[in-house]
Amino acid sequence: GPAHNPGELPELPKLTALVQSLGLTPATHAVVVSSGADATDFGASARVYWTLKVLGLKELSVLNGGLKAWSEAGLTQNTDAVKVAASNFQPKLDHSQIATKEELIQRVKAGDATLIDARPAAFFNGETKAPAAKVAGTLDGAVNLQHDKWFAPGSSTFVPADQAKKIAAASPIDPAKETVSFCNTGHWAATNWFAMSEVLGQKNVKLYAGSMVEWSQDPNGLPMANVPSRTTQLLQDAKAWGAKTFSK
Repeated sequence: GPAHNPGELPELPKLTALVQSLGLTPATHAVVVSSGADATDFGASARVYWTLKVLGLKELSVLNGGLKAWSEAGLTQNTDAVKVAASNFQPKLDHSQIATKEELIQRVKAGDATLIDARPAAFFNGETKAPAAKVAGTLDGAVNLQHDKWFAPGSSTFVPADQAKKIAAASPIDPAKETVSFCNTGHWAATNWFAMSEVLGQKNVKLYAGSMVEWSQDPNGLPMANVPSRTTQLLQDAKAWGAKTFSK
């Protein structure tokens, strides 16, 4: 996405050119491989998986644990560059997987969906924010389910399905209601979406790609919860400026 909102879903022509250059078609079984560094890295692979599914691909997998797990298992690797023939696949967006800002405005107003914030508690509670977000806080009426709850501690290995069911049972997930997963820019949120939709088989889960960066930037001042005081906001901005300035 653009610099002002890194989570924004690129335009369809750009995504079409990308999947065609990778030789992808609906007949392809695409396996998304991350580095396996940590749970956040898994979120990046889950976001790629979600994007491919949105474009109409059905045969999709994520390599659990990523390249790190593959390497630790002693499996074969090589460094040869791979060339693929471009495809002529013309994807269409599956809007059943996508929550837009306009839709969420109505959902927040009606209170008829479960809004799940995938970020660490400090973001949810308004104690910090993403650099591109205008203000800290969360969606009005949202609940917090941190993205790293689905992993073996300290790893990027997703837990077995039976354990995922136990995590879900102890969480604020309500399978009976439409669910929207969000975070700062739609990457941590992709992990929660993946857990609910692909592992647990929940049918009514959407991902809000623009997430809190897009929501907080809206000039109309959309409803938010856990927004800090103006003084605290100024202190947060000063701290972020200092960290950015003096880290160079």
